[in-house]
Amino acid sequence: MAITQQRDFLAQIPPFDLLPKPLLFELADSMDVSYLPAKTFLNPSQSDVDKALFILIKGKVAELNTEGVVAHYSVRGFFGDTELLGKSQSNPRYEVVEESIVYKLSATLFKKAVNSCVAFEQFFDSSIVEKLNRVHQAIQSAASTEVMMDTVISAPIQTLVEVDESATLLEATQKMVDVKSDACLIHFADESVGIITSTDVLKFVASGQVEKLTGNSVLLELAHKPVYSVHEYDYLFNALLKMTRYQVDRLAVRSDDGFCGFLHQKDLMSLFANQSGLVLTKVEQAKSIDDLVLAGQQIDQLIKNLNRKGIKTHYIAKLVNELHRKMMLRLIEMLLPESLLDKVCVFVMGSEGRSEQVVRTDQDNGLIYVDNLSQEDTVLLDAFAESFSQKLQELGFPPCPGNIMLSNPQWRLSQTEFKAKIQDWYQSPSEENFMYAAILFDAESVYGNSEWLGDIKQKLVKMSADYPVFLRHFAVSILRFKTPIGFFGGLLAEEDDDHDQLDIKKGGIFSLVHGVRCYALETDLPQTNTHWRIKALMDKGVFSKEFGIELGETLNYLNTLRLDSMLHQIEHGITVPDNNIRLSELSHMQQDLLKQSFKVVDDFKKKITHHFDLHGMS
Repeated sequence: MAITQQRDFLAQIPPFDLLPKPLLFELADSMDVSYLPAKTFLNPSQSDVDKALFILIKGKVAELNTEGVVAHYSVRGFFGDTELLGKSQSNPRYEVVEESIVYKLSATLFKKAVNSCVAFEQFFDSSIVEKLNRVHQAIQSAASTEVMMDTVISAPIQTLVEVDESATLLEATQKMVDVKSDACLIHFADESVGIITSTDVLKFVASGQVEKLTGNSVLLELAHKPVYSVHEYDYLFNALLKMTRYQVDRLAVRSDDGFCGFLHQKDLMSLFANQSGLVLTKVEQAKSIDDLVLAGQQIDQLIKNLNRKGIKTHYIAKLVNELHRKMMLRLIEMLLPESLLDKVCVFVMGSEGRSEQVVRTDQDNGLIYVDNLSQEDTVLLDAFAESFSQKLQELGFPPCPGNIMLSNPQWRLSQTEFKAKIQDWYQSPSEENFMYAAILFDAESVYGNSEWLGDIKQKLVKMSADYPVFLRHFAVSILRFKTPIGFFGGLLAEEDDDHDQLDIKKGGIFSLVHGVRCYALETDLPQTNTHWRIKALMDKGVFSKEFGIELGETLNYLNTLRLDSMLHQIEHGITVPDNNIRLSELSHMQQDLLKQSFKVVDDFKKKITHHFDLHGMS
């Protein structure tokens, strides 16, 4: 590579991007290129790994110690830094998984950079909170104007309406109304194209020439030419420039095969200003299941956009869950019989109840109804419950594998029956009943009298106080899954073919969420979201400020990796993504932060074990 390419390459790799340019250039200019054959090994005690930092240009390298594979490195990943800085706790060796080309940076220059640049040194010494904050700041800074550089296809595009010149204005208007579009293209015999809008129609009607509505000459009189257009893969910024330049409110959108819709200025500006507000409007205005399906697709696009811009996952989750609940509320309003309007409370549980579900995974919901419901209303309620769960599937919420849905009569009970069921959970403790209590404790009302749900959750808290042994058994679930980190701090992948995958929910997310939930139940906190619970526990002095912040940032990072993986799976055609992440797809920094995150998880497990006296119960 040319010197300029080496400089550009190194400048793209955190934390080298923190170095002042003269020092960065000195390091980049000194690097040598080396070839590493596949299936070969590098060992610090037998090679010069301890005398150089290796930066991958191409290929894959795995780090191993006595526990097995503990890390993977791919393009722009680097290894050997722990040995150079004297921080290695084991005697690692490196296997070249795929033939690789690397840069070798001398130990002398690497240490010079560490000793002469405080920000660079802090990267290797700073806490996980400091590192994560820098990552988010860098992503957000880089993406501050990125919405302008999104493509037209990512924006809300109105349905295409077309007629030929022989159509009447009335026919064109009816087509526009049918698909909720405010424009129509007119194709003329001379192969030219014009456009009319809803404003043109209103002006025509106001002119008093109503008798011409069914005539064939009006479209020719009203059509505007030329039709300004934009390609679906052009930048939104260019679309806005065209609207400004030609002083038009909309552009026809083209694909390679012809026109495919309309981009309206109000939608474009809403996208720039507040895309979530636009989606919320779409949900609230939905008149059919199909409308809600389209709104759900826009929510999916919103998730991708916000994630790409570096918005923290728990903020995305809060916004998306609000939109999801609005979708459910609108669905309930469409389906619930009038006689049941004031007789039910519909609620969501689990991650949806905690406002922590981003990608729609599975349904977790239930329903409380009034005592002494009539037989006629019972029949109507059963039909509603079945229809509601079915329509939720159409909206992208898969059925719950454990059948924890209001279509299941066990989760569709009267007020008295629900309280009796909770009492039974405590009097007959089992792992299944512990799980039921956990997800119900996270419940939030979506429709109806929320006080009914509040009373039932208070029954949970009271029973926990009456049966103190329950909370101890409730907390032991935190030890169910082993944290995938070894004695020497390396990542431990699952026993699959290439030792490259791990389940991040089992490995860390569940332990943090359930551990915080245990403290919340013990402390009788009203909050359901894990981050809100952590803040409340900090306010009560249960967690120190430093520990609470570290816990929250760690949970957010693990959820970010999970979301990245899920979005990647969806892009590759997987309808219901799993919780697995591939280590080889993580950058050096991501793997480093993952190791530190799992260390926080392990420390929290120890805290839980001591606090709830779980010794010998795992």
